[in-house]
Amino acid sequence: MKKVFLAGLCLAMAGCATGYKAKSWSGGFSETQLSPDTFMVNFAANAYTTPEQASDFAILRAADKSEALGCAHFAILNGAETAVTGAMTVNTAAYGENTAMSTGGVFPIVKPNSKLMVRCFKGQPAGTQAFDVAFIQSSIRGKYKLKQYAVAK
Repeated sequence: MKKVFLAGLCLAMAGCATGYKAKSWSGGFSETQLSPDTFMVNFAANAYTTPEQASDFAILRAADKSEALGCAHFAILNGAETAVTGAMTVNTAAYGENTAMSTGGVFPIVKPNSKLMVRCFKGQPAGTQAFDVAFIQSSIRGKYKLKQYAVAK
């Protein structure tokens, strides 16, 4: 019975990846404005989020922030993919009339983090690899089936 409960709990938790939202206790995005057209974006995820999703959400936040600043394009000046690692120890015990059994283990925990330094542009800059804000928003929101939302300035 305990194994069924633990399996159900693990399946339920697997659906708990960090969503695309402002940073809270379970992760999310944050940003720091560095100049009128340059900012840092950080997306910190929980252990149920893939590194790919953390990276995608950082890029989506860069697009949304660029739009909020009135820009149609943005370039990633610098980026870093990191992770916070740790471990969780799980122990279970079962006691019978004349026996005792203990099982468990140590499970790794990896929380991906994506950080980007971004500069946005009103139009397509010459000689610079820049991403189209509307295309990135549509592409990543479609990939994760996210609703369009009003961009906060």
